[in-house]
Amino acid sequence: MIKTTGRISHQIKLIPTQIKTAEFPLTKINLSRFEVIQSDIPLFNSKSNISLNDIVFITKHLETLNLFRGCRVNCSHCLKNAKPAQKGSETILFEDLERFLDGFKTLSERFGFNVLNGTKYLSIVDDSNPSDIPIKGLTGQHSVVEAMGLIYQKLQISPLFVTSGWNQKSKYAQNNAENLVKMVKTNPDSIKDVEISINPFTGLMEKSREALESKNQEKSEFFRNIYTSRMANVLATFIDLFNLEKASIIYRHTNNNTKEGINELETRKLYEEIYNKLHKIIGSKVESLPQLKPENLTKFDKKHLIEPSGRARKFFSKEENFKEQSQLIAEALDWELLTSKEKKEKLQDFAVKGIDINGQVYATMPANKVDFVNTPIEMTVPTNIQLNYINNIETAPIYSDIELELI
Repeated sequence: MIKTTGRISHQIKLIPTQIKTAEFPLTKINLSRFEVIQSDIPLFNSKSNISLNDIVFITKHLETLNLFRGCRVNCSHCLKNAKPAQKGSETILFEDLERFLDGFKTLSERFGFNVLNGTKYLSIVDDSNPSDIPIKGLTGQHSVVEAMGLIYQKLQISPLFVTSGWNQKSKYAQNNAENLVKMVKTNPDSIKDVEISINPFTGLMEKSREALESKNQEKSEFFRNIYTSRMANVLATFIDLFNLEKASIIYRHTNNNTKEGINELETRKLYEEIYNKLHKIIGSKVESLPQLKPENLTKFDKKHLIEPSGRARKFFSKEENFKEQSQLIAEALDWELLTSKEKKEKLQDFAVKGIDINGQVYATMPANKVDFVNTPIEMTVPTNIQLNYINNIETAPIYSDIELELI
């Protein structure tokens, strides 16, 4: 075991307090004085030889620690173009989650300060709906609530939970959600927020519109009823978290020059149906939550509008898509003119970092040359940094509207 004694211990004592308590403290020290401090920690002890420079890259703007990959909700506006994962690559290995958390916890203990200081929260998914399936482990299965609790316990960083809801027939998913509420009521800091996505683009609503176009009113109402009942149940399940200001709604629609069913007016009607069903479930309790009232939630806000990215491009004109693609190409050309050193420095300073379920590190940054309304169009760049996960399976790349070369 590498011990922080002798030369390294002496150098650690020389680090000023203002650096130890600063955001992204590892970016502010002379790394050459500490290079072997991480070498025997299992997370970093691999054939790829994780250097302190690699660790600094990860710790500056770390945002996503994927516990799941792939999504079956099939929203037609998905910015991430999320698709179902291949069998066997749906979740992180629970022991790899423990290895990640213990790795950074141990590194912080050796330095004597939090090397992840500056990380405000950790998103647990990039292209998934984390409500439906357990996390696989070497000796058994684990729940997403157990995983989130462990993240907070080990790193004192609050996870972010984003969901599009779950099948009401799934007792597993429902129990997960109820256990999440119990955990947050016990310790509100154990999560950053529960974000609930409500939109007319889900697979169920697509089926509803297709049935309506085929003049099958009964079938259309069947799918619509499943969706509105599902989301009313989601809101009812998390209602206590709204009271704690630990839950919020992501609400999306197109602008009003698109076909019916997905624009502002139709989406407002959809939410009103959900709200009325919620009222029937929990009664007058809902009236104490103004943020859930239709007149407040559905009031026009540009943040409700979708962007021409991923699968959502189908809802925009050829002219709008051509303009965006031209801007993305210009962004990529500028990227190619940078040296390898300049690319890494730009990603380290300005991109958010993510860890795939196999330990692969990637970086995501906004495309500065691309116009957007409220959600920046992002470019995802794979890196050569590979953490030493036990389960280093192949995964589908994280989606990007334009591909940039590996760094």
